Amino acid sequence: MDILSPEMARLLAAKADRRHCLAALPFPTKIRMVVRMQQMAAPVLRARGRTVYVWRLDPEQPLAEKEPGDET
Repeated sequence: MDILSPEMARLLAAKADRRHCLAALPFPTKIRMVVRMQQMAAPVLRARGRTVYVWRLDPEQPLAEKEPGDET
């Protein structure tokens, strides 16, 4: 098996750190990130003839947090 170069090891460690940071974000922040990605992808998909629906969020109303112990 090939030994990783120091640069590749650094890149893989940075990728793992980024994933841990994203996993630690609160749920409402993750939803806003998904909506932003939908907004960025929509023009490209529409240009390809796809029907696209981007979620709409009310900026005045916070996204509901899950109650502790709520399994649904």
